[in-house]
Amino acid sequence: MKKILYISNEDRAVGGSSLSLLALLQALKGDVDPVILFREDGPAAERFRSEGYECVVIPFNRATFHATGLKRLIRFLPHLIADAVVQGRCVRRACRLFKGIYAVHSNSGTVDIGLKIARRLAVPHIWHIREYMDLGLHNRPFLGWNHWKREIEASDCVIAISQGLFNHLSLQAHKNATCLPDAVCAASDAVLIKEKDHYVVFISGIVSEIKRPDEAIRILAAAKPENYHLKIVGLIENGMRARLEAISERLGVKECLEFIPFVQDIKPLLSKASAALVCTEYEGMGRVAVEAMFYGCPVIARNSGGSKDILAEGQYGLLYNNIDEAAAKLSDTLRSFPLQMVEQAQEYAVECFSIDNYRDKIKKIYASL
Repeated sequence: MKKILYISNEDRAVGGSSLSLLALLQALKGDVDPVILFREDGPAAERFRSEGYECVVIPFNRATFHATGLKRLIRFLPHLIADAVVQGRCVRRACRLFKGIYAVHSNSGTVDIGLKIARRLAVPHIWHIREYMDLGLHNRPFLGWNHWKREIEASDCVIAISQGLFNHLSLQAHKNATCLPDAVCAASDAVLIKEKDHYVVFISGIVSEIKRPDEAIRILAAAKPENYHLKIVGLIENGMRARLEAISERLGVKECLEFIPFVQDIKPLLSKASAALVCTEYEGMGRVAVEAMFYGCPVIARNSGGSKDILAEGQYGLLYNNIDEAAAKLSDTLRSFPLQMVEQAQEYAVECFSIDNYRDKIKKIYASL
């Protein structure tokens, strides 16, 4: 059994990358002996421990840097020095703890400490790229794009979770790069309830500005469906909640808005929902959309990035370019349940995104190392 070190980018919440890693580990159960490295303790590490996985916490920095312009110039050198100290300590401690591992698997493009550890231990490095860092996150690597791309080239294997992301990163030039959509659910989890409750869902591990929850409110307000609620599900900070409540009040739909804290099992919510809104611009893959497909919920998503890929240009869900388009498609969906599209989407999800079919694909990648 191969011992593999996984590098997590999440700590404050169990987001899509953590759930995808859990599915990957479930698919490889019995084939790998995993240990997961976290930069700090928190809900994500607690979730992995609750599943029986070994977790180690060693502080390290992400590869991204938010400051721009003059602020970036002022902060760059102090951050560079601090980064060298923190990353160096992490690599040294990790190398003491993880001798004898087979490979290092970084679970996000926003962390590069895994490559540094792999180099020091002289083992292969797998880099799982899950995000449009420039378009979706509106972010940039701390040491710049050229340095980040050189790190990708230095990795022994690179995995992009959607074809659009693979093309965006020009991974065709990498001899060991592949497109492999995440496993999301077991095939047996698929369910289709035709009688839906009167609510629409917006789900995110962390309800942040990047996920565009305000757009979901605007879509509901523009559609004006009678007796329907919008459930916003996920970890939401007070500042964001107050902002969203103010928007909903201004648009006259505050009484239709409901906030639900992060829930581990969203199957009951999605299976009874009349529609799911995925509003992120350039979603890496769109895990919530796939979950909705498994659970028989119509998806209405931004016409970009991973959402566009997994919905096959609108074959398995509805795509929109602006609020009016989304509102019209939501109105049509609530008025007449698109059963044929939902059934086709579920069949497609089981075939392409089930844990059952993921096992052989990820094992083949590990074997190639």
